[in-house]
Amino acid sequence: MKILCTDLEGTLAPEIWKEISKEFNIPELNFSTREIKDFNKLMETRLNSLRNAKIKYSTIRQFVHTIEVFEGAKDFLNSLKDHYQIVVVSDTFYQLCEGVIEKLGSPLILCHELDVVENYIHSYKLRQDYPKKAVVEAFHSLNFKCCSIGDSYNDIQMIEESGGALIFAPEEVKKEYPNIRSFENYNDLRQHLLNE
Repeated sequence: MKILCTDLEGTLAPEIWKEISKEFNIPELNFSTREIKDFNKLMETRLNSLRNAKIKYSTIRQFVHTIEVFEGAKDFLNSLKDHYQIVVVSDTFYQLCEGVIEKLGSPLILCHELDVVENYIHSYKLRQDYPKKAVVEAFHSLNFKCCSIGDSYNDIQMIEESGGALIFAPEEVKKEYPNIRSFENYNDLRQHLLNE
């Protein structure tokens, strides 16, 4: 049995920061790795915006538990369980994605951590540099075969390391990486993964 390393945001669920941006009317939170490829610069922008808006962590956490996953995402993962062990590998944070992960059936998720001080998001702790690629390399070192899926630039590292495909990727990503198969729905991606 192989391991499927799947991205979360943009692949199985909406971009959590974009949803926060809409809910609290903070345009700077609308950026993702699609717009700012450097994750540390992206996080600096996000945290500065939250500080300026003085939004408490508890308020954000309460909201993110209302975010729904993409239609068909849970069924998609369930349909692969006889062929793949599912691991969500994401650049999100445990404190922001709990509710979303529960709605997907609570698969294992490997992501980062927020540092919350006095009910405000103070900073963040990255698991490691290039974490998505590192996860695939670690599974390979244990003699697991992996396949990876995602939608954006920060997923390319693990897709190229393990094989796999893009889903719901923007045109600029597909054009920049024409050698990676790209899909627009779960049914076609499922068939591709079952034939891998």
